Amino acid sequence: MMMIARSKQSKNTMTTNPQTSSSYDVLPLELVMEILGRLPVKSIARFLLVSKLWATTIRSRDFIKSFPLGSCSSHEPRFLIAFSGGLDTEEHWHFFSSSFISRLSCPIPNSLQRSHYVKGLLCIGCGREQFIVNPTTGKSIALPRVRIKRKVAISYFGYDSVSDQYKVLCMTKAYNGGNSLEQSSQHQVFTLGDKKRSWRMVECNIPHRPCSSGVCIDGAIYYMAETGSIIDVSQRSLMSFDSRSEKFDLVTGLSPEILQNENKYSHLVISNLEGKVAITTQTSRYTFDVWVLMDQNAEEENKWLRKLTFSVEPWETLFNSPSVFIKGITQTGEFILAPYHYYNSDDVYVALYNHYTDTLEKVKVQRSAEYSLRNHAQGIFFSDYVESVRFL
Repeated sequence: MMMIARSKQSKNTMTTNPQTSSSYDVLPLELVMEILGRLPVKSIARFLLVSKLWATTIRSRDFIKSFPLGSCSSHEPRFLIAFSGGLDTEEHWHFFSSSFISRLSCPIPNSLQRSHYVKGLLCIGCGREQFIVNPTTGKSIALPRVRIKRKVAISYFGYDSVSDQYKVLCMTKAYNGGNSLEQSSQHQVFTLGDKKRSWRMVECNIPHRPCSSGVCIDGAIYYMAETGSIIDVSQRSLMSFDSRSEKFDLVTGLSPEILQNENKYSHLVISNLEGKVAITTQTSRYTFDVWVLMDQNAEEENKWLRKLTFSVEPWETLFNSPSVFIKGITQTGEFILAPYHYYNSDDVYVALYNHYTDTLEKVKVQRSAEYSLRNHAQGIFFSDYVESVRFL
């Protein structure tokens, strides 16, 4: 006989079998979700087998959107690193934070070089092929092939917390095709979870060529692009794409001060610095400038502020590398620093620089026993890593 807890809120109460449980097992569904939300993903995956109710709860939109809960969702700097290890025709990728997370077999070699991370998921794009990956579980889904006639495609990944929707923006262009930039560009959007599972064309009346990685902040995707007239796209600007309204906007141009060190030491890096768009530039092997977009409504010359300049040269001996590069910014405002290549397979590390305290923390990455880092391996970094229960 089943023991049933009867109340006005019976729909939100768990039912249990007295032969396998105690009276403490009769818990409100909200409390069960609270407890599950504080557990690691591997444990939650096992709980899918407890009952249909638990499986339904874990796969519910509310639980997926709120996960993780508690201290594991804030106050700690987090990052994600991907290393490749090719075997035969498939490319195997291993994901690490401070320790091993998962392994992924991706059919597109080196495709993680063109990838974007947003709230637990990766979008991996390479031409017509697009994949959505959950690095926590090591599972992926293939999107429908992009409908393009051009050879070049660049993709960006956005998330709108209000609608709980992920969207992939894919832009294509032809280097030697078309009479103008406007005629040779296409813009398409794919909504994850859309039952139609199809790409939709979206309009863009701003002639531009994307030329950087992107970052999603409060539902808007920001990226740098070459802009100007249809014939002449010589200006460098910051563009945005609102993932909810699906509208493009030319936010502002980049000042000559920001661009003066580009390609001298490294490319410009666009990141999220405590909720604001930040562009980091490298002025020497160990010195960096950080420019922050302060107010989009301000006058053009007042939109960018050089927030800080910092040097990690005092810690030069810790890096075991002729130079280091900014790979991103954590949600706590720490700059992720790492060499371009890792030469010593026994020493994989990430440095976190805190500009408030002028301190640097060197974090050793604990790899899995099955993975051996190849010499001259290049790590691909993503900021603000959080576990996700999507695709369990």
